[in-house]
Amino acid sequence: MINTRKRVSLAAALVLVLVATGCAGPGAASPVSSTKTTLNIGTSYPPTPNLDPGNANGSSLWYLELAYEPLIKMASDGKLKPGLATSWRYVGDGNTTFELELRENVKFSDGSPLTADVVKANLDRFRGTAQLSTAAQLADVKDVTVVDERTIRMTLSKPNPSIAAVLSEFYGPGDMVSGKALADPAKLATQTVGAGPYMLDRSKTVEGDHYAFVRNPHYWNPDAARFRTVVVKILPNPNSALAALRTGQVDLVQGAPNTDKAAKAAGVRVISVPQTFVGLALADRAGAKLRALGDVRVRQALNYAIDRKKIAAGLVDTYGGPTPTEQIVLPGQSGYSEDTAYPHDPDKAKQLLREAGYPDGFTLPVVSFSGPSGTTPLLQVMANQLADVGVRLKISDTSDTNKYIQDMLSGRFPAYGIAFGTMPIHLMGPLLFLPNATPFNPFHSTDPKLESLYGQAAQADPDTKPGYDKQIIEQLVDQAWFVPVLFQPVSYYARQGVDGVAATPNRPTPNPLEWTFTG
Repeated sequence: MINTRKRVSLAAALVLVLVATGCAGPGAASPVSSTKTTLNIGTSYPPTPNLDPGNANGSSLWYLELAYEPLIKMASDGKLKPGLATSWRYVGDGNTTFELELRENVKFSDGSPLTADVVKANLDRFRGTAQLSTAAQLADVKDVTVVDERTIRMTLSKPNPSIAAVLSEFYGPGDMVSGKALADPAKLATQTVGAGPYMLDRSKTVEGDHYAFVRNPHYWNPDAARFRTVVVKILPNPNSALAALRTGQVDLVQGAPNTDKAAKAAGVRVISVPQTFVGLALADRAGAKLRALGDVRVRQALNYAIDRKKIAAGLVDTYGGPTPTEQIVLPGQSGYSEDTAYPHDPDKAKQLLREAGYPDGFTLPVVSFSGPSGTTPLLQVMANQLADVGVRLKISDTSDTNKYIQDMLSGRFPAYGIAFGTMPIHLMGPLLFLPNATPFNPFHSTDPKLESLYGQAAQADPDTKPGYDKQIIEQLVDQAWFVPVLFQPVSYYARQGVDGVAATPNRPTPNPLEWTFTG
């Protein structure tokens, strides 16, 4: 799938998560002892491309959470709480001026102090980074100024209600690096110099194999470092990862759709949460490449033609217990609407196609990417249901993610298979549905009502913003810009006795700083 994790960073940095096939054998996993002092984590990837917060993408989240305290922390339910900043607020109306008050007496792992000047240097660096996904999150920041030794002010070029979330560990730009380290940033690729509870021990680390973290002696809140050592091990094969968990080599691993059943059978605790919506993006909404898609009735017909519950039930092994959906957000997220509905109704689909002038249907070329958790398995099933109403899906499939992205952006295909990790609606706009959204609006579709609602939501206070978010989702559903079919979950496997592992739609990646050993 294309993982837009949420540090995902505004998903302009696309991380393809390729999952190997296979199943683990039976056998219960042994519990972990509460006296154990080393936490062992299994993950599919080393820090990518390296450990520098200014360059890292979504696969590096666990590494960075251990070593880099963010300005603002994100709890498992998505709520924000103090980190290196003790408070924050928008100044005045309109969400265009944002201020943070910094925690006193904080030191980085190299012993240097946290100051407002260091925070400004970090934020300016993130704004200018070559990592497109990271820089995009601060694209609305016009200026960062030091008000006094503990206060930072960010002036925005346009309203943005999501700056506080962006400054959390889940997105990246809130991870502060030592001022001394910023003087020689090349070293950040292979070492950590943060203000978090741990720091990388290079003497016990083998790059590409395992990364050992030890307690930061300068951490401002030492009780938060619950383990003496945390080791992150690279286990790219989910079969091997599950075996390592069952034998006690690791205490928690990332799961995979094709090993969820085996994990449950082995008595392993499975933590799973819906995260990535998978379906079809009807990109050519003006009908420039394919006239039929320029008619909203046609796009709505495609939605009525799909039996989402049946597809989800038939693709459990492929997508790991998927949740049927017709929206790009989940229940419990801001914007979710109980009032939208595309029940499976082939007769309604045929009626709309006749009214639009396509009684015999039409051929719809789409580009897709294959591999486990890719979009191709879903599109192949959708093709059968669309054929029942006369729409012939012509799938151009590739296993090369770069080629898929190039084809999607080229404008040669009026539609494409999409797998997109849900996130706050304001952050999805510049990626998914605004006129210049990159990369997921290649035809630069416009909708004045949608853009107006987005602008109003950007300026709204916390009490009125959810109402605008809901209207945005309802407009996207009504105009049928997408054919969402299911939400694929992200899974984690934990040994009995590892507690505090929480994942929700608002923060689908558990934070190892919250975990404990019990029992």
